[in-house]
Amino acid sequence: MDDTVAALVGALKERGMWSSTLFAFASDNGGPIYRPGGANNHPLKGGKYSDWEGGVRANAFLAGGALPPAAAGTAYDGLFSVADWYSTFCEL
Repeated sequence: MDDTVAALVGALKERGMWSSTLFAFASDNGGPIYRPGGANNHPLKGGKYSDWEGGVRANAFLAGGALPPAAAGTAYDGLFSVADWYSTFCEL
């Protein structure tokens, strides 16, 4: 996945599109702790298909030239849903 994201970002930069791009990346849920999943969500309890924090908490990030400089490098530790992307983009 790292190579694919890097290739996508590289292609956008080569075409001069990165400066007007807002790149959003998110996971749908926590890692699978069942077999053969093998994820480790420590220190969170649970995993994919559970209602525990390890099943619903996941990483997400925004990047790109369209990201306001004041937002770059900041972190958000609250609750968020992929359904919130539209309102988040509108606020930027």
